[in-house]
Amino acid sequence: MRIDIHAHYFPLEYLDRLDLYGASHVTGLIRKMKLEATGFSGLEAHFRHMDRSQVDMQILSISGQLPYFEKENDAVDAARLANDMYAHIVREYPKRFAAFACTPLPHVRASIDETRRALDDLGMVGVTAGTFVLGRSIADPAFDEFFAELNRRKAVLFIHPTGGSLGSQLLESTHLAWPVGAPLEDTVCMLQFMQANFPSRFPDIKIILPHLGGFAPFLAARLDHLQDHFLSPSALPPSQQAQYFWYDTVNASPSALRCTQELVGTDHLLMGTDYPFWRDDAFKRCVDYIGESSLPAGEAERILGANSQKLLGLE
Repeated sequence: MRIDIHAHYFPLEYLDRLDLYGASHVTGLIRKMKLEATGFSGLEAHFRHMDRSQVDMQILSISGQLPYFEKENDAVDAARLANDMYAHIVREYPKRFAAFACTPLPHVRASIDETRRALDDLGMVGVTAGTFVLGRSIADPAFDEFFAELNRRKAVLFIHPTGGSLGSQLLESTHLAWPVGAPLEDTVCMLQFMQANFPSRFPDIKIILPHLGGFAPFLAARLDHLQDHFLSPSALPPSQQAQYFWYDTVNASPSALRCTQELVGTDHLLMGTDYPFWRDDAFKRCVDYIGESSLPAGEAERILGANSQKLLGLE
């Protein structure tokens, strides 16, 4: 069974709701790329790409268009809309789709309530969150109660960059927010989780980092060497803490995949495509490169689906 852990679906009604609450600066990229979908019509392209690459199931997430608003009522309304729409898709196509729930952060109690509704009532397989919430790191202590609930549930949490370039005007002005800024967000998020001591404080959350963890696997030796600059003296080396996380394979470079595999092992790698941002030949490349990475066939098959199946408890 091949499972795509990193895929998106952007309903037009949901994007309109975000715009209503003042997030048109966020939805603009999706509209410019014409990635919005109306009803089930947008799923036809999903099926076409999945069938071409023999992908059995996608785990959908609204990540990148998260319902984060200062007004709690706005955030809750948008989150519930997205989760209800995703749950409807999963009910219609239970063998092709599962979904990660979004939550109305930064409102912690409301986010816990929506997590309970999404996981218990709607049957979602985990939760998604951005690397930043209205300018605040997702690892901020303000969200500890939310993470405590995820830890109690032994929940899966899928992290996604927000496209904010970590506030860098240089990355924004040079149009590098997504080519470079996104994997940089992944890397910084991972290190901030380490700084906040997540591996020991929340040992039962299964956190998935996108894009092979950004630059972190490539920099593992450097991070170990310089860990006294950003970690407490008693902290384990970053290369060891890296094994606490899971990583999706959106990258398409066999050497990058092998680098991450050497650091964290095969069982923490999960195939992903970032559809619809990677589509057509790029989608197929995201799937095919895993089998072309010189890893043993059995290990490649675990990455392509068995690891996600086990992590998410899918039959």
